[in-house]
Amino acid sequence: MPRTTTTVLTVGALALAAVALTGCSALGDAAHDRLTSEASSRADLESAPAWLPDDATAITSVTGTGGGPSDTAPTTLVFTSRAGVTADGCRTTPRKSAPTMDADGAPDVYKATSVLQCGGWSMTAKGDRWVAWTPNPGDGGS
Repeated sequence: MPRTTTTVLTVGALALAAVALTGCSALGDAAHDRLTSEASSRADLESAPAWLPDDATAITSVTGTGGGPSDTAPTTLVFTSRAGVTADGCRTTPRKSAPTMDADGAPDVYKATSVLQCGGWSMTAKGDRWVAWTPNPGDGGS
């Protein structure tokens, strides 16, 4: 094989590898009809649910993008909070729903027999690591 062809193939393979390494999350999100975003703290979010604790950190949000215009986008939030969720209007109820969108680092919701339900959101925690999801059919929300 001529040196020019080998060089072009090598450069092409390296470029493809670089795109694969840097764009895995974006490509995975597009392939799975979801949008993943991260924030260091509640203050870094443009808008946050009212129940999200002020001390929330290491926040990951995964939102479904495959629904129609009238559908509520399924969303899963994973965050750390020592204070926990203490918002008025939240109540404990038997868990009958689970997140539609998977998020890395989320506590296992299937181990929870009850959840904290805050309007259209349900949530559970393992230690100070929380997972919250909407919609939450059967838990008293939407």
